[in-house]
Amino acid sequence: MTMPGKTLIYVGAEADGLYRKEESDSRWEKLAKGMPPSPQVRAIAIHPNDAKTIFVGTQRGVYRTKDGGDNFERMNMAEGRHVWAIKFHPSDAKTMFLGTEGSEVYKSTDGGENWVHLATIVNQDSVQMAFATRILGIGIEVKNPDQMYAALEVGGAAHSADGGKSWTIMNKEFDGDVDLMDLHGVTVGGADSSAVFISNRTGVWRSRDRGMNWENLNFEKFSDIRYSRGVESAPNDPDTLYACVGLNFGSEAGGVMRSTNQGDTWERFDKGISPASTTFGIAVNEHSPDQVYFCTRKGEVFGT
Repeated sequence: MTMPGKTLIYVGAEADGLYRKEESDSRWEKLAKGMPPSPQVRAIAIHPNDAKTIFVGTQRGVYRTKDGGDNFERMNMAEGRHVWAIKFHPSDAKTMFLGTEGSEVYKSTDGGENWVHLATIVNQDSVQMAFATRILGIGIEVKNPDQMYAALEVGGAAHSADGGKSWTIMNKEFDGDVDLMDLHGVTVGGADSSAVFISNRTGVWRSRDRGMNWENLNFEKFSDIRYSRGVESAPNDPDTLYACVGLNFGSEAGGVMRSTNQGDTWERFDKGISPASTTFGIAVNEHSPDQVYFCTRKGEVFGT
């Protein structure tokens, strides 16, 4: 996030909490005041109008800070919810959505103070795993925010046309193939803000008709590693996309791919460095889009 005179970077660890550092500093500070014991940080969302207000998804629900991370408090929602995705409404920052393990969608209309269960996304063809199906990403169309998308880990893609109240599985190309149904991220981009991009074990796929049909963007043409843990559109340029990649979940090779034409072609973005594991997260500074940061499964953090 960017504050007057400085840029702060936040990174969540799977079993070791939340960390913060100034962009110009080499030291990381652990943020623990008000957080649950041994927090498993799965999602971080910064308020679009107040950089000091940050929401964090954990195994104990969602927590909020209003002072940049010095102090946290738990928001009012059902107990026992593992939060994996948090998304702000594109034009109303008081409205927020989150996704959980168990494919539940929650909504807040008071800036995150209180959360109500909106829907549970059910895919009868989800691949059975040791964990319940998780919502790893939520996408919302900017010009038509009732159109929403969810990335289901080993459950495929889901679409809502009514602001998240009801959902339809959109897996025509994916059903029965675990590599394709293992979704890790979703974003909405394109000049008209209606192109949808999802990431899975084979790379990034695109839909121009709200999930009715999916197009493989053929990562193998541009990179020798294509397993993708996430995809993000640049906040100031909807034609530009970034994708986290690796050989597989636990590989010792990782990187970032970038496209400047809605996914038609891609290039390696992580030039001059050698990530030692699969890339798991990426963030673009809204106020300074030349600043891009990404992290790997082994805890490395890189930035431009």
